Amino acid sequence: MNHKLAWVLAALFLALPFNGYAAEPMREWQNRTYEKTLSENWMNIFFQGQKIGFSFEKVETGPKGFRVTGRAVVKFAVADTTQDMSFSQTYYLEPDYRMKGFVSLHTMQNQRQQTVGEVAGKDLNLDITGAGGSRRVTKKLETGVYFAETLELMLKDKLKPGFKGKFPIYLAEMRAMDEIAVEVIGRQTIQHEGKPVDTLVTQTSIRGISTKSYIGANGEKLREESPMGFTSIKVSEREAISMPAATIPITSLITFSLIKPSKPIKDPLALKELKLTVGGFESPVILPSDERQTTGRPEWRKGADGKSKLSIPVTIKKLAPKQDLPLARVSRMEEGYLKPTPEIQSDNKLIASEARKMVGHEKDAYKAAILINRWVFSNVKKKLVDSFTAIDVLLSKEGECQSHTNLFAALARSVGIPTRVAAGLVYSVEHQGFLFHAWPEVYVGQWISVDPTLGQDVADATHIKLTDGEYENLIKLLQFLVKINITVEPAG
Repeated sequence: MNHKLAWVLAALFLALPFNGYAAEPMREWQNRTYEKTLSENWMNIFFQGQKIGFSFEKVETGPKGFRVTGRAVVKFAVADTTQDMSFSQTYYLEPDYRMKGFVSLHTMQNQRQQTVGEVAGKDLNLDITGAGGSRRVTKKLETGVYFAETLELMLKDKLKPGFKGKFPIYLAEMRAMDEIAVEVIGRQTIQHEGKPVDTLVTQTSIRGISTKSYIGANGEKLREESPMGFTSIKVSEREAISMPAATIPITSLITFSLIKPSKPIKDPLALKELKLTVGGFESPVILPSDERQTTGRPEWRKGADGKSKLSIPVTIKKLAPKQDLPLARVSRMEEGYLKPTPEIQSDNKLIASEARKMVGHEKDAYKAAILINRWVFSNVKKKLVDSFTAIDVLLSKEGECQSHTNLFAALARSVGIPTRVAAGLVYSVEHQGFLFHAWPEVYVGQWISVDPTLGQDVADATHIKLTDGEYENLIKLLQFLVKINITVEPAG
């Protein structure tokens, strides 16, 4: 399931040369031998009935445990070109299915990012390498956590009608830990290769997003149905790797995620304040609340289908700075938001050099942020292509909202402006609805939202923050992929 989660979220934010890296020494667990293949499965991936890619999974076993190899390739049309995304992972397990390590490689066009994860006691050490070099991130592991992709292997003998359970998991592509609910919901006859086949139907759920799998008599997955109209079907290797000449436009996926409010918002830039009710949640959620965005008391409301769903009042202000603060002063405040990350390389020499040129002799923190904001808006081409890191964007000078935001954050942090990333929704006048979006927030005595993608020195009041947008937090967006609704409330 996690392949789809990763590129679904990547695609939602779609509105150069790779520097290369030195080969790392092989770990002991990477050199283990595996004599027996337990399964090998190829699947076509469809969106709304049209093929967009394929996936492959191979499970092997040996004296020291298991190796699970996964591949996925998807292709979208972007204007008059295509954008390819591929995910490649190899997971290594102990004989009792405990995590040992993994190697993940994610590529987009000519950009790539590799992650090597190794369990060390209660820690998971991640060595993340891409444009700009390598960086280590260490995460604390929960007791009994499993790789999301290998959970089915561990449960293979338990999946019988009536089975139900919850398990802590690690999603490698999202660098996040969460909980997954697994349930065998019964048996169903489906058509496969033109014949009726009896299958065991399982359902897995993460943060309200459910995926159904149809498993044949020999334990092979024959079909998988995921959110937003994604379907995978078991095929031969030859059929899987045969990609269609025509690809689905990335805009189809973006438009499919469009959230239409109760009424159009005519002039977002003119709004000083916007009052909304965000509803449709089937389980409790918490929306961020701060000086710019405040939330009211959540309320459970019964819909026409008789089910109760949660609604949350939200008030958003177009918030500008109340005072001028020198750059030297804010650089000593909120220091946690000056640190580099694998995606926001604020300590990179090229990033720092370019940022100093943009800021020049400006001493005021917010005015310096505006200079960076306008440079990114003017110099990075608005293109529906994704990038891994700020360095990738600086070199390619193109990208979508996440690309603009990562580059802005790296530049701003490098000159001492505390910057964090917000992820959420923004209103599109063109589509008359809300689309998923990312933008930065700068600390200049208070947190101020800016938008280098839209060229707004103060983000308009239609920016609804759903979560902090650092990479590891993006999994929180999953709960908003379910059907939600937005009601525009009267002003005043």
